[in-house]
Amino acid sequence: MTVLIVEDDEITRETIGKYLKLSGFDVVETTDGREAVDLSIKVDVALVGIKLPGMSGIEVVSEIKHRKPSCVVFIVTAYTDRDIIRKSIEAGADDFIKKPVNLELLKLKITHALRNRVFHLYRNSYLRSLKGKLQFMEKAAEEFFTEYEDFLFEVLDILKTLSEYRDVETYRHTERVGWLSGRIAEEIGLDETFVTEIQFAAPLHDIGKIGIPDRILLKPGILTPEEFEIMKQHTLIGFRILSRSSSPILRMGAEIALTHHERWNGSGYPKGLKGKEIPLSGLIVAVADSFDAMVSKRPYKKPKSLEEAFQEIESLSGELYSPEVVEAFLALEREISEVYRRVENEDPTDDSGDSHKSSSGESVEGLRE
Repeated sequence: MTVLIVEDDEITRETIGKYLKLSGFDVVETTDGREAVDLSIKVDVALVGIKLPGMSGIEVVSEIKHRKPSCVVFIVTAYTDRDIIRKSIEAGADDFIKKPVNLELLKLKITHALRNRVFHLYRNSYLRSLKGKLQFMEKAAEEFFTEYEDFLFEVLDILKTLSEYRDVETYRHTERVGWLSGRIAEEIGLDETFVTEIQFAAPLHDIGKIGIPDRILLKPGILTPEEFEIMKQHTLIGFRILSRSSSPILRMGAEIALTHHERWNGSGYPKGLKGKEIPLSGLIVAVADSFDAMVSKRPYKKPKSLEEAFQEIESLSGELYSPEVVEAFLALEREISEVYRRVENEDPTDDSGDSHKSSSGESVEGLRE
């Protein structure tokens, strides 16, 4: 049997070579990876070091297995790094010989491998087949999730557009609330996944208004107490629409739809939750939605100035709004002001936003959107 030793350490190479020759093996030695690949056609076993000139040991293993699958290949290494071991196995290595080399153990491993060469051939063939199947599955999964992502964003856009068909004032408002909610979440220090999800989920906060009659939804004047109670139902309707989805974004949208009118002191609706009983997504959108409502023009109210709106949100921290969310919101005051002034200059006729009062005088910020 012929053994190929591919090792750049001279002492290790010569020691192994002399021992194997005395044990009755034919031995071929080289320090060059590319030469080793060419020589592998004529050998039964290859002992390959990790660090080689020309090619890395892992590359040599891969090439040898490609050219001669029946060749049994051992990696000879002092490294115990898991990444190296993983890459060696993926390249097709049959076993490992640890430095400093135990020569008697090496001889036993070589003898055993040669006796079980059929097993190694089958195993390597199976591993190559399995790797090919895994690559195919990964590619298929990637294509599926790309298509799913595109589909999801189309659905989100359609859901937001529904608002425009019922109430033209609402569409731009939802876009601003989404942006503002994402920035607040980012300022709080929430992870990238949460920030991305709330940016897309927040614009759906009032999707439930599609179930509110036009006579109430589009009423230019003050709502009666009875009309106000009907309007409150948009939180429950929105939750029912979105909560059936398995999408994390739409499920967060359902959570927001249900809770963005809850208030820190328990005075909100529909459940009268307070403090940390309210999910963070609802607490964030409550501030974003209310602020946009305050600074937006409506037929039944004049908009507040940006300065007045910031002051009002701050004054209601710990009462209607989460102190943590308000703190993050106020830290963004300069950026928010610049964005809102730029939007106002670009579209001075924009009437987006929301604020309404019932006939009892109760403030209902964010009610219509």
